[in-house]
Amino acid sequence: MKLAEQIKVVENVIEELKGENIITLNVMQLSDDMEAIIIATGRSIQHVRGIANNVSIEAKRLNMPILGTEGVEFSEWVLVDLGEVIVHVMTEKTREFYKLEKLWSIEEDED
Repeated sequence: MKLAEQIKVVENVIEELKGENIITLNVMQLSDDMEAIIIATGRSIQHVRGIANNVSIEAKRLNMPILGTEGVEFSEWVLVDLGEVIVHVMTEKTREFYKLEKLWSIEEDED
């Protein structure tokens, strides 16, 4: 499955479950291990857990690789590793604290 198709599958699952503030970052220039990061917010730890679980179920159904899942036990931040695509689903508080978008964004140097 092509990268764009994988991203669309994940985004669709998150949207169907009313995940919020979905951002997809192209990180090919920043990482040798992954090509895209998808970050989304869930309204509660149960919502975060549900979104991540459904991403895994749909990925498995479509024979996408699932290399690992982390954070399910606490669910303030769940990571689903799909190889080329890494999915981060977080509570709003956790997302604001870690600011992954800023960490993984390429910013132009100011002179």
